[in-house]
Amino acid sequence: MTTIDKRAPMASAPLKYREDGEVDWGNMWDSFCALALDGGPPHRGTMLEVPTIVETEDEAYQRVVAEICRGIGEVSGLSANAAEPGWVAIQCQDVAMARWLSEAIVEENVRARYQGTILCVPAGASYTVKGEIKNVITAVAKTSHYWNEHLANEIKQTVAVQAHLDAFGSRLRRWLGRG
Repeated sequence: MTTIDKRAPMASAPLKYREDGEVDWGNMWDSFCALALDGGPPHRGTMLEVPTIVETEDEAYQRVVAEICRGIGEVSGLSANAAEPGWVAIQCQDVAMARWLSEAIVEENVRARYQGTILCVPAGASYTVKGEIKNVITAVAKTSHYWNEHLANEIKQTVAVQAHLDAFGSRLRRWLGRG
């Protein structure tokens, strides 16, 4: 009997292109629900990290950031733009969404972090459309769809309360001189 390792990364969908030659991120998958199945395997086998050296003036880096931003907009409807070197900032609806997406994207083996309503995902000049760019966009597609279409309001409210408690705890530690 053959056993299936449910921790193995998911198979990659083939790229689809528009008539103008650009990747058609918004129509890549037959259904975002297929990507967003609860408990599904991570998108990548290893963690996609932020590059250690980033030259923001590099044309290759700027193309990668632009493509990640375009793809994120198509798959999630969220606004994305360049952030500090190595990161793309995604504007979320609220802190709870940014926090939950950050945690869920890390589970997809793509580094992510949040601050307030901003979710950040990695970008690097060496990223390719068929590799890391697709990994980032797929992780955002999968998790944002799950947040918007499948996550119960009670869970969203719990995440919001946790985010507010964490923020309060941070302010309290700073006020007490312990953080």
